[in-house]
Amino acid sequence: MKNKIYFLMVCIGIITSCTKMDNTYKPYLADGERYYPGKPSAIELHSGRNRVEVQFEQSLDPNIVKYVIYWNDRADSVIVLPVAGAGVLKTIIPGLKEQSYNFEIVSIDKMGNSSLEVLKSGKAYGSVYESELLTRGVTIGNTTAGLELNFSAAETFNVETEVTYTNMLGNLSTVKVPSSVNTYVIADNKGKQIELKSAFVPSNGIDMFYSATAIQTFNAYAGNYKATGVFHHPANGDRTINEDKVFTRITDEIVQCNLGDLGSSGYLMQLKVNADLTVTITPAGATPDIDQHWGPNYYDPATKSFHLFYSYNIAAPRKVEETIKLK
Repeated sequence: MKNKIYFLMVCIGIITSCTKMDNTYKPYLADGERYYPGKPSAIELHSGRNRVEVQFEQSLDPNIVKYVIYWNDRADSVIVLPVAGAGVLKTIIPGLKEQSYNFEIVSIDKMGNSSLEVLKSGKAYGSVYESELLTRGVTIGNTTAGLELNFSAAETFNVETEVTYTNMLGNLSTVKVPSSVNTYVIADNKGKQIELKSAFVPSNGIDMFYSATAIQTFNAYAGNYKATGVFHHPANGDRTINEDKVFTRITDEIVQCNLGDLGSSGYLMQLKVNADLTVTITPAGATPDIDQHWGPNYYDPATKSFHLFYSYNIAAPRKVEETIKLK
C-alpha cells in the first residue's frame, strides 16, 4: 500500500513539473516553433574618414534574401544583398560622425525570419584625429650622393612620409618615404628647404590621414668634408693639412668649421657661399682675424668643394691654402 501511495505522489509531481515547463515556453510556441536563419560570421569593421567598411562572410543558408546592418540603436540601417558565389561581402557606410559605433548585423530569409544579431564595435575617424597626427622627425645632412634625410622612429600607424623639394630643374618634386626606411637620399635636390607630411592609416583602416605640413629649412653646405692643403707658418715653415672637417649649421646661409688644422686650439671660421659662388670667410672662436685677399676663395658645385686661400694674425700672417671637399 505504501509503495502505491509513493508511486502516485511521484506521478503527480511529474505532471505538475511538466505543466510548469509548458507554461514557461507556451508564449514562445503560440505561433509555432521559431525558425532562425543562418547568421553572418567573421565580422570585420574597417575604419575610414567619416565612414566604416563592414565586411562579413555570408551564411550558407540558401533562403536568405538580405542582410541588414543597424547602428545608432537601430535608428539607422543599410541593406546588403547576397551575392552568389561570393563568400565575403563588403559595404561602406558613409556620412558618419567621428565617433565609435555599435553595429548589429542580421540575416533575413524569404519568409521574413530574422537571425540572431551579430554585434561588432568600430570607429569612424575625422578631423579631430587628423589634427593630432605628428610629422615624422628628420635631421638633414649633405653628402656627395645628395641630400641625406635621417628620420626618427615612425609613430604607430605611420605608413609613409611625403617629402617635397626643389629639383635641379627648379621644379617641385615629391617622394614618398616608407615608415620602414630610416635614411633616404635625394640625389637631385637644389633648394634650401623641404616640406614634409606624414601619412597614417588606422588599424584595419581604409583611408589615409595626414599630419600638418612641416617646412624644414637647412644649410645646403652642412656636412662631413675632407680637407687637404698647406699651412704656411712664417717661422716654422710649411706643414701639410690632411684631415676631416665637419661643417655645422650656424644659419641657413652660414656654416662653421675649424680654421686650417687648428681646431684643437679653438680657432674656427665661418663660411658663406655668395650668389656668385665666392666665399666669405669670417673669424669665429679664438681666431683673432682673417685676411682673405690672398684668394680666390670660391665654391665649386660640380665637385662640392671649397677652395680657400686666407691668413690670420695680420702682424705675422699664417697663410692657409686648402681644398675642402664634401665626403
